[in-house]
Amino acid sequence: MKKIIITLLLSVNLNAQINSLSLQDSQTKIELDTKVEMSRNYFVISAAVLIGGVLLKDINSDIMILGAGGSVAATFTTSYYLVKHLVYVRKRNRFYKRFNLVLNKKKRKTKLKI
Repeated sequence: MKKIIITLLLSVNLNAQINSLSLQDSQTKIELDTKVEMSRNYFVISAAVLIGGVLLKDINSDIMILGAGGSVAATFTTSYYLVKHLVYVRKRNRFYKRFNLVLNKKKRKTKLKI
């Protein structure tokens, strides 16, 4: 009986936290989540260009293919996007902590080997 009461109180409490956000706070939450996701994507692409450029330069130094000559520029952009991503994550985490929101993390789907 105690477990049922605790479960009911927790569910009501969690619903109350989500419903208590004003329209402006909900908009801020959506913006922060979007900025974090976009900055992560920019960082991943920049890191891929950096790794590809370094690998192409390592294979043959005479190659002038897209990304091969831009490894210096990719180094700076990768560090820039990493810092930008960390700043957005910090802002989002502070926002979630201030409103006692739970951060839903995506679970990776694993394939079953048969």
